[in-house]
Amino acid sequence: MPQQKQLVWSQLRVGLLTIASLILLTIAIFLVSGQTGGFFSRKITVRTLAPDAGGLKSGAPVRLAGIDVGSVKGVRISGSPEPAQAVEIVMEVARDYRPEIKTDSEAFLAAEGLLGERYINISKGTPTSPEIVEGATIPFHATAEFSELVGGSRDLLDNLNVLTSRLNTVVGKIESGEGTVGRLLMDDSLYQRIDVTVNEVQKFANQLTNNQGSLGLLLSSDELYRHLDQTLLKLQTMTDQLQNGKGTVAKLINDPSLYNKANDLVSRGTVLVDNINQGRGTLGKLARDEEMYRKLNTAIDNLNNVISSIQNSKGSIGRLIHDPALYDNLNSTSLEVRGLLADFRHNPKKFLTIRFRIF
Repeated sequence: MPQQKQLVWSQLRVGLLTIASLILLTIAIFLVSGQTGGFFSRKITVRTLAPDAGGLKSGAPVRLAGIDVGSVKGVRISGSPEPAQAVEIVMEVARDYRPEIKTDSEAFLAAEGLLGERYINISKGTPTSPEIVEGATIPFHATAEFSELVGGSRDLLDNLNVLTSRLNTVVGKIESGEGTVGRLLMDDSLYQRIDVTVNEVQKFANQLTNNQGSLGLLLSSDELYRHLDQTLLKLQTMTDQLQNGKGTVAKLINDPSLYNKANDLVSRGTVLVDNINQGRGTLGKLARDEEMYRKLNTAIDNLNNVISSIQNSKGSIGRLIHDPALYDNLNSTSLEVRGLLADFRHNPKKFLTIRFRIF
C-alpha cells in the first residue's frame, strides 16, 4: 500500500510539472508573438471598415502613431453594400492607450516595405475630441500609399516575371556563346589567348627575378643604385651651394645687385617707352612725328622708283646692269688686259725700254 501511494505521488509530480511547463510555454509564445501590453493586460476591441484588406492578416500589429499598441484580431468580409466598406478589420488595443485614440482618429494600412509585413497605423485625434468606446468603429483613410500596397505586390510580381524571362533569355544566349559576354565566357580561343598572355607575363617576371634583360638589370643592379646615390649626392651638394651663394647660378639667384640692376633696367625701359610715347628724342620723333613719317614715305617711294627704273633698264645704272653690250665690252677689255699682263710677264723689257735722242 505505501508503495502504491509513492507511485501515485510520483505520477502526480510529473503531471504537475508538465502542466506548469505548458503554461510557461503558452505565456512565452504570447510574449514572443508580440502581444502588446502583456498577456494579462486589459484590452478593448475596435474595428475599421476598408475597401480592401491589402494582404493584412490576423495577428498583424496595430500601431498608434507608429508605436505598437495592439494586434489585428480578425479580417473578414463586412457584408456592407458599400465598396468602401467591403472588409471589416477587428483590432484589439491595450486599454492603457485608449485616452490617446479619439473619435476623429483615422486608421491607415501600411507596410514595413513593399513586400514587408502589413499593419494598421492609427493616428492620434485632437485633444478636444472624446475618447473611443468599446467596439467603436475608427474611420479608415485610404491614401495613395494604400493603393500602392494593394496593387504593388501584383505589379512587382509581374515585373519580376518579365525580369526573370529576360534573364533566362540572356543566360541562354550566354550559354550558346552569343554576344560579347557569351563569347568571353564560352570561346576557347579567348582562354587560350589569356593562357598565352599569362605565360608571357610569367616569363617576363622570371626574367626580372633572374636579372635578365635591361629592366631586370635596372631593378637588381647595385651599380644603378650607386649611380643614383651619387647623382642625389651631387644634387644635394648643388642645392647647398645655391643656398650658400656659391657659384654663378647661386649669385644670379641670391645676389641682390642682380635684382637691383634688373629693376633699374626695367625702370629705364619704362622711361624710354614713356619718352617715345610722348615724342621725345630721336626714337620719339620717329615714332610720333608725322613730318618724319611723310619724309620716310617719300624716300621709300623714290627708292621704289629708282629700283623700278633699274629693272626697266632706264638710266645709267639700269643700262650698266641690263645692257649686254656693256657686258661684252667689259669681257673684251678683261681679255685684252689679261693678254697685256701676260706679255709684260713674258718680256718686260719690251715695255720698260727708254730711248734717249740728242739733237
